[in-house]
Amino acid sequence: MPTADLMKLSATAFLVTLLAFFLTPRAASRSSSPTDSAAESASTAPFLGRWDLTLQTPDREYPSWLELREESGQLKAQFVGRWGNARPLPKVELSNGTLTFVSPKEEEDTREDLVFQGRLVGKTLAGTTTGQNGAPWRWTGQRTPALARKATPVWGKPMQLFNGRDLTGWRENKPGPSPAWKVEDGTLVSPGHGPELIHEGKFENFKLHVEFNCASNANSGVYLRGRYEVALLASLRQP
Repeated sequence: MPTADLMKLSATAFLVTLLAFFLTPRAASRSSSPTDSAAESASTAPFLGRWDLTLQTPDREYPSWLELREESGQLKAQFVGRWGNARPLPKVELSNGTLTFVSPKEEEDTREDLVFQGRLVGKTLAGTTTGQNGAPWRWTGQRTPALARKATPVWGKPMQLFNGRDLTGWRENKPGPSPAWKVEDGTLVSPGHGPELIHEGKFENFKLHVEFNCASNANSGVYLRGRYEVALLASLRQP
């Protein structure tokens, strides 16, 4: 190859390297510019906070709960599924207005992870997830009330929720031909892994007094408003 051609080729290679050197930092700075970060935060803001979710499955409606927050520019989530306590989720992201979060199968008693996808429609979160046997489950979310008191509550006269004799005022979430729950010596007795017992009353502000008779190495609990669990665990006492 002639010397002039070598010089021309070297000059071309130098120019390409120089262009790459100048273009790379600009591309990097453009992808993480303050303007883009501000736009991303603005798109995330309407989703942040606590949401009361309702999950519609073929057998019944389940109350659920979701909290979304930002930490160091990252979207984080806590979730209460169909049962159990609030727990951090392994994945949550927002892309093009679609919110995606994942509840692990170990927590949901399903063969696959539950992948929730939804969008904000007005003031409502709405979307779907794939439940057991691949059946689609729909869910909606409303913002959790702040419960800010405008005045001190005026408490009424205490009322008994359980009469000590029968299941009057109570129903099972999965009714069968005969009730699984029963009353023994003035105590509500659970069959173990059976249906949940739900009181039919509706209350706003309330104080709840509950007495448990929980055997060793057993557990029980109460879901307040069918959504927030107060769990009770009984460990084996050593003599």
